[in-house]
Amino acid sequence: MRISELPFQRILILTQYFHPETGAPSIRLRAMCKELRAIGMNVQVITGMPNYPTGKIHPQYRGLFFYREMIDEIPVSRVWLFPAAGRHVVRRLINYLSFTITSCILLLFVKGVDLVFVEAQPITLAIPAYLNSLICNTPYVYNTPDLQIEFAHEDQWIGTRWLISAAKHLESFLMHKALCVTTVTKAFIDYFVEKRGMSRSKIAFLPNGADIERLKPLPYDKEYAKIMGVNGRKVFTYAGTHATYQGLDLIIDAAALLKNRKDIVILLVGDGPEKSWLIERVKREGIDNVLFKVSPFSEMHSLMAITRAFIVVLRGTDVSKKMRLAKTIPPLACGVPLVYAGWGESAEIVVRERVGLVVEPGNPQALASAIEKMADDEILRSEMGKRGRSLAEQNFSWKHIVNNWVSQMVKIYGDSDVH
Repeated sequence: MRISELPFQRILILTQYFHPETGAPSIRLRAMCKELRAIGMNVQVITGMPNYPTGKIHPQYRGLFFYREMIDEIPVSRVWLFPAAGRHVVRRLINYLSFTITSCILLLFVKGVDLVFVEAQPITLAIPAYLNSLICNTPYVYNTPDLQIEFAHEDQWIGTRWLISAAKHLESFLMHKALCVTTVTKAFIDYFVEKRGMSRSKIAFLPNGADIERLKPLPYDKEYAKIMGVNGRKVFTYAGTHATYQGLDLIIDAAALLKNRKDIVILLVGDGPEKSWLIERVKREGIDNVLFKVSPFSEMHSLMAITRAFIVVLRGTDVSKKMRLAKTIPPLACGVPLVYAGWGESAEIVVRERVGLVVEPGNPQALASAIEKMADDEILRSEMGKRGRSLAEQNFSWKHIVNNWVSQMVKIYGDSDVH
């Protein structure tokens, strides 16, 4: 479809998280903006001062209430928020509400927008979009990549029953007032139809993807291995936020069982509220086959070039059974198989497409055995890696995903009363 034929051509992305922050929302939304711009859309972003996952505002943005910059030739407007990370409930709530308020103020001054795309993390961020729809008659998309309320309840992050109930009612209200709801898994779509009363015709599918041009199989990178301190060893990597919901202590448990395998080393790459505790545990228990590193997402192709298999762990909760994790896709694009300890759509894809090994969550012995199998069976690893790359080319390119989402949105827009 030509850009001139689209019913919406000027899109504003409203998100608390954006580049240079790490994490799935930032990566996904940056890729989405680039693809929308590539097809001729006018795209702009309203976001906060970067502080995720450490809870500290990045140095160049400190002391600012408002800041405007260009990222990938896309105008990005930033406003102040109260930085926070970790499990402190009050600080996290203030963090969320502060950006909801400051972004609402900024949104009032934005003109000439056809559609507001809200990354509803937190759910309150859709309130400014809803108010804007009343004042300016601009429809909004409620995008939710997680079952946030259900997870907060399961994880006891929010333990007050009335607050959970209020959050569910608020989310349902904001979903129903949106032009449509967008989410990342088929299971989430079914859940919102059943539990939030959403019409399936008002839900669009926008899964996570990868830049398959940049992320691709590469020869072993000896120089990068040297930088990481892993030359001559079989590297297994976890890369992502070090947070409670993953249950990264399982990797440490498995590493302890593999201490006799001097040829195997596990890299934990990234940052987050659990990192200091994990480092302390490794030191305390003398586990010397785990290394903690920091590597920007821009180096993912190099990191995967030295990685034998990518480790994904997820705690065994009911919410996890519905998840499709963004971190599983870049390794597949690079031809690196997965060792997946968890449930959900990601696990189903790994099994169905034969692109890795899946074990039950919370079982360190099973995880250690899967790591050893990947370390010792080169043919298995190679075949799984090739199938992973093929799967990424066919289904996970951002161009394919975003164009498909736009087609879904055109139909939803045409069926609505927003004209």
